[in-house]
Amino acid sequence: MLASQADKHVTYNEAMLALDACIQLTLVSRALSAPPAEPTEGDCYIPKTPATGAWGGLQDQLIAFQNGGWQPVPAKAGWLGWVVDEGINIRFDGSTWHAVPMVSSVNPIDQIGVNTTADITNRLAVKSEGVLFSHPNEAIGNLQVKLNKSQPNATGSLLFQTGWSGRAEIGLIGSEDLTIKVSQDGSTFKTALSIDRLSGGLKTHGGLIDSNTGLRALTLVPAVVRDIWRSDMDSLATLRTYVVASVTGDSVTITTNEVEQIFSQSLRGVSRVRIWNVSKTPARSAWVNWNSAANVFNVHQASDVAGWAAGEILRLGDPNPTGTNMLGMIALDISDYLFNNFGVVFPQRGLKLSMAAQGVGGRVGMDCSGNGAAGTALGNSSNSDGSRQGAFADIFTNVLSPISNSNLLFVRESLVPPATALAATRLIRLVGTWV
Repeated sequence: MLASQADKHVTYNEAMLALDACIQLTLVSRALSAPPAEPTEGDCYIPKTPATGAWGGLQDQLIAFQNGGWQPVPAKAGWLGWVVDEGINIRFDGSTWHAVPMVSSVNPIDQIGVNTTADITNRLAVKSEGVLFSHPNEAIGNLQVKLNKSQPNATGSLLFQTGWSGRAEIGLIGSEDLTIKVSQDGSTFKTALSIDRLSGGLKTHGGLIDSNTGLRALTLVPAVVRDIWRSDMDSLATLRTYVVASVTGDSVTITTNEVEQIFSQSLRGVSRVRIWNVSKTPARSAWVNWNSAANVFNVHQASDVAGWAAGEILRLGDPNPTGTNMLGMIALDISDYLFNNFGVVFPQRGLKLSMAAQGVGGRVGMDCSGNGAAGTALGNSSNSDGSRQGAFADIFTNVLSPISNSNLLFVRESLVPPATALAATRLIRLVGTWV
């Protein structure tokens, strides 16, 4: 009010009415477009578009019912008000009213954003060059950060990103074992390490990489000692041939009692042996996995021997070449051994073998290879009088079996001239697996 102002009470009363409306601002509603039929003195509203009746043209403005009429109250940026029918606070930014997240207490808070905006998924969001969590008590000094998931197959993990694209994840990822996964594109993740929750054993899923060469380091896994190849009878060197007598389903009968030369009883549930019908053009192969009788063997798939007929010639030893096998060696698949002893079939990188050869009255030998290529065969032979001789060999394998997820081992049996056939024992025992 100015000095000597006329009708000072008018200015004073207008100021008091404005203060009455804006101090501790409470709005009945901002959801109406037309005035209520019986407003109460002092009620405040923000008319909703399109405002009608006495509110015409006043949409989105703060108005108060004073002295029997509706009076606009010019709002200033920063004003806060409580909307009764919504139960929220609102804030005016100079042009628009915005809802203000309500904090009824410090605990709980729906969302917290520090230097950034939280959302319904990331209810706690922090943008900072560092985050510090510290113990509260100098005398004890303990601190734990807990990530709790609801069920064993759910995930509780830390995800590391570059440009909002995942590159590494560590935690209980869909299981109860601690797991570390990595990704180059944020969508496909590979498991690198895991720790079994029961044994505490560390599993390396991608192997150990040498930092100097960038190559995987080999790891030897001790194996349950089993014969993966054995022949105990008069036999020729490989390549050896046999004649089909008949075929029924997956059973093949040959004309002689020499199945032991192809598949011995000790190989059941351990190895499968590839044999070829060389009367077919091109030659057709099948995998022997059982010996039903001295002259009958069974194969992995009946469809492989469908169409084989009596009189056709079978050969033990791959045709030259079969892939990398140029030495006519016998292909062995040890997937049954892997499954029965490790519970999983995998492409082993190599095999640690114990080999022995023994002949009666002459020298016999045996070689192994990881692929049958020229210059790759390693083996041993009996003494000159045929007495037993043994050896250890590490054979590195890289040819994936066509019938399983294991790598093949290739075997060759030999006789030292002038012998043409001898009673011989040749065996290969698996003592370790390179992975």
